[in-house]
Amino acid sequence: MAKVKVLLEVAGQDVPGGFESFQESADSAFAVHPTMTSSMDRVAGMGVELDEPFLSIPMFSDPAPGSGIGLTSLDAFSAFAASSTNPDLPATSVVIAAEVDPARLDDLRARDGVTVWANSALTLFQNDDVLDLARSRAGLDCRPFRQAVSLEVVRTMLGVRRAWDDGFRGQNIAVAIVDEGVNGIQYPVVDGFARPGAQQPGAAPITSHGSMCAADILVAAPSARLYDYPFLGIANSGGALAMFQAILDHRRIDGTPHLTSNSYGFAGVPPIASFPEHEVHDINHPFTRKVREVVASGAVCLFAAGNCGQNCPSGNCQPSGIGPGRSIHAANSIQEVITVAAVNTRHERIGYSSQGPGMFHPEKPDLAAYSHFFGNFGPDRPGGETDSPFDNGTSAATPVAAGVAAMLLSANPSMTPDQLRDAMLAGLHNVSGTDWDPGYGRGIVNAAASYSALKR
Repeated sequence: MAKVKVLLEVAGQDVPGGFESFQESADSAFAVHPTMTSSMDRVAGMGVELDEPFLSIPMFSDPAPGSGIGLTSLDAFSAFAASSTNPDLPATSVVIAAEVDPARLDDLRARDGVTVWANSALTLFQNDDVLDLARSRAGLDCRPFRQAVSLEVVRTMLGVRRAWDDGFRGQNIAVAIVDEGVNGIQYPVVDGFARPGAQQPGAAPITSHGSMCAADILVAAPSARLYDYPFLGIANSGGALAMFQAILDHRRIDGTPHLTSNSYGFAGVPPIASFPEHEVHDINHPFTRKVREVVASGAVCLFAAGNCGQNCPSGNCQPSGIGPGRSIHAANSIQEVITVAAVNTRHERIGYSSQGPGMFHPEKPDLAAYSHFFGNFGPDRPGGETDSPFDNGTSAATPVAAGVAAMLLSANPSMTPDQLRDAMLAGLHNVSGTDWDPGYGRGIVNAAASYSALKR
């Protein structure tokens, strides 16, 4: 029987310098770091094998059964908002990626000081079956989708010109793109996570999903700086966990990046009996905790709602994860992040956009942003039309919202994540007539109105 990919969290180890241990394991390419050797000693004789890439991820926040996260341990990260380097911190546990025989899972779960978590494949939220043909039915954009629009139409709908005229175009703001990689020739990639033997920041092709996200951030924030965190080439929760640890480490050193844009997640809900420690079911999963650590450090995290809406879900959606209450889950649904749904420029919900309530926090999505436009993809655009006729999915909507956030942050760099969220929510265009809507959230992002609210 094939082995199961898992994340093993080993507690009770002596890791006084958590960030240093992560950097050392990253710099050692595919060599085994001493903290991983120590972790593997704890599970010796249980048929566990290390899974590549060999990285040791320190955890600084403990799970607190029944209450989510031990929030007191997150207070130390608030100092990371400064541009000066902060001291290292001791880790409470270490997470490593491994493979295990399914028959040994229960024995492994019973091992003292060891927690078994899912290491599950992630889906990039670009719609995989877009057709740009005729009109959709009124009020909803479904197959065949309405025609895509130009970048200028999206900028007009967002109302970016007033902030731009005042000199705020996202300058001095660094936005992290956690994805499959960004093309640094076409887009302003200035930093990210570089590791020997792995894909380097800015090295992805122009047709990559991450390059689309880069183009879409620049819609509202053309002067923003981009940081590239390319999953270590592995689109699973362990790869995303490593990228968020790299982001946290970067913030510890110089207070950047200021925002993260995340256009990936899960396309189904696995049965809880098959893996109760899956990210969809357990809010204490290391990746969710690591996202919270990054938010606690002062960086706003925007996540895509997903492409499994009831009306016309993406073709890779599983029936278990389609529609209201089932399609926004895992870290994408926690209260601390900004969860983004997709609309077109006619303010119609795009039918594949996932619908709330979220599985962890009910009022998800938080807001909606524009998708279906010629950004990276389309006629005369950098990515052409080889993979997609236009930028689409909640994958495109999320970096559009991240670009608005970067523009607002350039106007007021001292804002905390909560203050930036409030500024974005203050300017939303409410099309549902309710305080919160399962498809639109609290409304559609409007840069002009949010900027006006910020300047009052």
